[in-house]
Amino acid sequence: MRYVILVERKREAPAMYTAEVDRDDAAYLRKAIDTLRPLSAEDYMRGPAAILHMLARYSYVLDGNDVYWCVEWTPGMIMIKFSRSGQMQWTALRSPVPDFGGRNPTKEDSAAYDKDAPNHQVNLIFDPWIAQSDAEDREAKGFRRADAKTEATFEAALAKVNEIGEQIELQHGNDLEAWVYRGEEEVEKMVGEGTRID
Repeated sequence: MRYVILVERKREAPAMYTAEVDRDDAAYLRKAIDTLRPLSAEDYMRGPAAILHMLARYSYVLDGNDVYWCVEWTPGMIMIKFSRSGQMQWTALRSPVPDFGGRNPTKEDSAAYDKDAPNHQVNLIFDPWIAQSDAEDREAKGFRRADAKTEATFEAALAKVNEIGEQIELQHGNDLEAWVYRGEEEVEKMVGEGTRID
């Protein structure tokens, strides 16, 4: 598993960098993969696509030919799998932090919480997010320029979702703010309480 980040450059297309995902964070992600369920293009368009127009923090993880989009979102993290075939899957994970997002912690949340334990959700999202804009952090975390094969694999996995993005611009470009608001409400309905992974 490798993080993929796109680093903005003046007057040029963004440069792609990759780095290995920490072993424990990758193990957590593999557990999350077991909770994935199908996501249709229509449901993606009605809900999660709107996240790209908000201030949410997110990252991309490349695993084989698949890309996992990890987004910090109530109840903790939303993860969407994009595949070369165009099929999508998703899951909503409950943050280990009992009062994440201002929620009222349950007894189970509080009992399961270890403030000294690593927070894999935070690591998976913020390790690459920070590296994207901080060259020193990027170097310290081992990010290197992606080769042509990695770039092609990443782009192939996102081809279908990029087509959906173009459809959204055509259909909702004139009322994008209203579409984003509806999308945020739809995501809230979709995620519910989230799945806890220990």
